[in-house]
Parts: sequence; C-alpha cells; structure tokens
Amino acid sequence: MTGFVEGNRAGWNLIAARRDGIAVQRLRAGAVTLADFEVELAGDVTGRRVVQLACSYGDEVLSWSNLGAHAVGVDLSDVAIGKARARAAEAGIAADFRRADMLEPPEDLVELDLIYLSWGAICWVPDLVPFARMIAERLRKGGAVLLCDHHPAWEVLAVREPGRLAVAGDYFGRGRPNREQDDAKKPLGARGRADAPELAMFVWPVSDVVMALVGAGLRLDAFREAPEPALYAGLGDAAGALPAIYVIKASKH
Repeated sequence: MTGFVEGNRAGWNLIAARRDGIAVQRLRAGAVTLADFEVELAGDVTGRRVVQLACSYGDEVLSWSNLGAHAVGVDLSDVAIGKARARAAEAGIAADFRRADMLEPPEDLVELDLIYLSWGAICWVPDLVPFARMIAERLRKGGAVLLCDHHPAWEVLAVREPGRLAVAGDYFGRGRPNREQDDAKKPLGARGRADAPELAMFVWPVSDVVMALVGAGLRLDAFREAPEPALYAGLGDAAGALPAIYVIKASKH
C-alpha cells in the first residue's frame, strides 16, 4: 500500500499547485462552502472537534471553523497543506492543518466529535476495513463520521458522446487501483492535461462502504443517494435519473 500512497502524494503535490478555492475575502467574511444538507446532517458544531480527512486546500475546514468548530484538516499533499495554512492565516481563521496520510492521521487526533470526508476522498482508500476501524477508534462516544462523495456508479459511467453512456470502469473493482480514469473523473487540476500525474484510485461499491462502517461498530444514522445532472454533462434530461452523489452519517455508541 505504501507505493500507492507515495505515488499519490507526488501526484497530488503537482495537482495542488494548480488548484484554488474561493476568494479568501469571502472566508474572512464568514462564508461557508459546505452544502446545506451537510451542515444539517452534522448538526450544531459549535465548540466541537471536527477533523476533515483529505482536506485539500482547506476551504471546508475553514467553513467548519466559521460555523464555530475547532477544526483540523489532514491531507497527504505538502503543497495542499501549505496552501491551506496560508489561506487560514490570510483569512484570520483559527484552524489547524496537518500533513499526513489520512489512513494514519496524527495520533493526537482522538475523541473527535465529527470526522468529515467529502467529494473525492473515499476513492483514495485502498482498504476500507482498517480505515473504518481507525475512524471508529478516533471518535468519542456520540461522535460521528459524515461522508459526502461521488457515487461509485458515476465513477464507472462516462458520457462519451451526447446522450449515450459508456461503462468506463468496474463498479466492483474494490481494492484494484483504477489508474485509467476518464478525464471528467480526474481531480480538478489534472483534467485536460497531457502532463497529468498517474494516480491510483479505488472504486468502492456503496454497500462495501456502509458495511465497513457498520462492521467497525458504528451505527448507520443516515444514507442518501441523489442525482447531480451536471456530473453527467451531455446526457440531457436522463442525467437526473442516475445516482451521482451519496451521503452517509454513522455514529459511535
């Protein structure tokens, strides 16, 4: 697994240099980049310890801080963490950012109220079972994990010509790294570039994600699937009939 992690770290250091978040002035003014349903599912985070795994350049971490949380972001990329720290300082927002593999967060991040993963996070996990176990161990009793991500069906379907879908991956690929992503599925900063780094991503069926969390002793509190037509650009009205995102909340009791 180490080879996957180090290869992805090198790739993300290249990609992170090409990515930017919202204007820092907006964050300084209290802006929140989280979706309304994310905030609703998380509940009141005032004074709570919130950790985002795979935080990228930190806008969501800073959003949790703006909502009153004691927020920490963890990311594999040195460049992303450097950007996140700079953005926090410029915005004048108190938040902590750590450079670490999200599979092995810093040991002091324990007794957490909320662990948050979003939009292109679970695909970097090569083995769900130990990952879910780690999440359960880091949560306090009553704490929860909130996962909001692209649906694996979207990961393996591609609109190659207007109005037609093609199967571009294996929904049941599980622990086999998918190195040949459709361009639209690549991270922002890597799309449409001949020099895009090769990244090892993993497609996990939703059932595997749910059962890994339940198997780690967490209680499933919420599970939603939803369309997002913009993610199937070129498919027309039919895009609204396909799953594009899913949301899971599971808590420790």
